[in-house]
Amino acid sequence: MASPATVPYDAFVPSRTEPRRLAQLALPGRDRASARAARRHVRDTARGWGLPPAAVDDLETIAGELVANAVEHSDSRTITVTFSVTAWTAVVGVTDEGQVCPVVPPPGAADAEQERGRGLLIIDALARRWGSRRAAGRMTLWAEIDLAPAEAAG
Repeated sequence: MASPATVPYDAFVPSRTEPRRLAQLALPGRDRASARAARRHVRDTARGWGLPPAAVDDLETIAGELVANAVEHSDSRTITVTFSVTAWTAVVGVTDEGQVCPVVPPPGAADAEQERGRGLLIIDALARRWGSRRAAGRMTLWAEIDLAPAEAAG
């Protein structure tokens, strides 16, 4: 299981190496359809880059959950999805304008049995590591997965 990173992190440069591939997409921040568009963008881009099907599935899910979180919990006009790949990792980052909506989560929102409020639980299950970064009045949530075969990653 992953754990949120507690150190500053730059979604453009996962694992402190140069990205081999980088893609960005700006989406409307107040539109729930943005999560679907982010999933499609990351899925199609990852497939085009030749990533393994299991990684594509995980990245697509992560992108959708991160964007849904930004739509639900920020009051951003625009949300930016950044997707980068190095030799060994892939990272999806979602940056919003850092304006938090005054929303009170329902009791037990982080419970795995709830229909809503499970986005970060899903990300935690799929990502090797994930976290957040606030800079220049913007908030970025990111998640990283391994691309290396299990025997090479150890």
